[in-house]
Amino acid sequence: MNTPKGAARESPWPMTLLLVGAGLVSAVQLGKAPAAMQAMQVALGLPLERVAWLLSAFGVVGALFGIAIGTATDRLGARRTLVAGLALQGAASAAGAAAQNATLLIASRLVEGVGFLAVIVAAPALIARVVPASRAAGPMAAWSAFMPAGMALVLLASPWLLAAGWRVLWWVGSGLALGYAALAAWRAPRDGTKHSPSRGSALPLRRTLLARGPLALLLLFMLYAGAWFALFGLLPVVLDGGLAATPAQANMLTALAIASGGAGNLAGGALLARGMRPASLVAGALGVCALLALSVAMESLGAWPRYWLVVAFATVAGLVPPALFAEAPAQAPHASTLGLTLGMMMQGNNLGLVAGPAAGAALIATGGWPALAAGVAALAGTGIVASVCLLPRPVAGTRTPRATETQAPQAHHSPAASRPMGPPATGADRVRSGPRQHST
Repeated sequence: MNTPKGAARESPWPMTLLLVGAGLVSAVQLGKAPAAMQAMQVALGLPLERVAWLLSAFGVVGALFGIAIGTATDRLGARRTLVAGLALQGAASAAGAAAQNATLLIASRLVEGVGFLAVIVAAPALIARVVPASRAAGPMAAWSAFMPAGMALVLLASPWLLAAGWRVLWWVGSGLALGYAALAAWRAPRDGTKHSPSRGSALPLRRTLLARGPLALLLLFMLYAGAWFALFGLLPVVLDGGLAATPAQANMLTALAIASGGAGNLAGGALLARGMRPASLVAGALGVCALLALSVAMESLGAWPRYWLVVAFATVAGLVPPALFAEAPAQAPHASTLGLTLGMMMQGNNLGLVAGPAAGAALIATGGWPALAAGVAALAGTGIVASVCLLPRPVAGTRTPRATETQAPQAHHSPAASRPMGPPATGADRVRSGPRQHST
């Protein structure tokens, strides 16, 4: 990784917090729809199925275009993509605030979803490029907390904002996104590599799409998100058991459960900084999540015990994202496809977001809560197998080279540098073959 002289001694946190802020602002755009769902349905006279599209628009965009946004990030540069994504969210939120019918409102949400996806692919790519590998665990953990922090923030603030109507929430979202786009254009770090397309650019693209590491990350994020959203669909049912007398109380309890995931994100970063392998952290967290899911489904428990089990599930599940984000730079087979690797991860995340609640509802309809618990446990178990068997492992005593690191000059003359490109490389393959020159 190209860093200025003395950069290794500088704190990575000011730039990390700037980029985390971009994610938090984007999470507010995602969370404002569920927070305002009831108010919008009443104000616009929308049927429930139309309102549901406002909730699922972001997931649909991510499930369809994650890889495309990742490729665009690598071609245009992560900094440009970050600024463009924030500006797109701000403009689309303003259009949604002015929309007079459901069609225009849903269309604006789809555009917001594109901007949201651009930010959550570009920001971690920038963190990976400006933070030394030895210090990346904490910043990546802080980044992965953007979603629960932003969602909790909008849920807690929405009762006051919605008092003036749902459009106020949209205008506030627009102002936040546009203001942060200006800040990012001024202060965000520049990419450390050039991103001009070349004739050989299709080769690293194919290598990444077929490489075992990025595919394993996509699968793991899909399984994690599917299990998380399937179980979290139970939370309204748990709250209806007498815990929340008003919508404001329900929002507060939901925000607490979501924020607990942020605590899990930070704990995951601490474990990674102490040397825990990402694959081991993912496997352990998913194993505990499977047991917690089975416990939540026990209807003999009271409402409060079940609620705290959901909070515990969110906390433990929060260990997974920082591990996967921290692993992404090592699993990207080529320096110029880190954005694509992150885009594949986000596509997996959104596939789980779209499929998880629908599958959970189908399981409840057929077999009740025990069937849902069994389904969530099965997803977690599959994730354990995938993390242990599919993620390439570093050889003992060595370190997997990060795709963003610059190789030593003598790599130009090494046998690995002159070897013709063969099958898609994995993280373990790069360790066995030694340092390789990365072309851009």
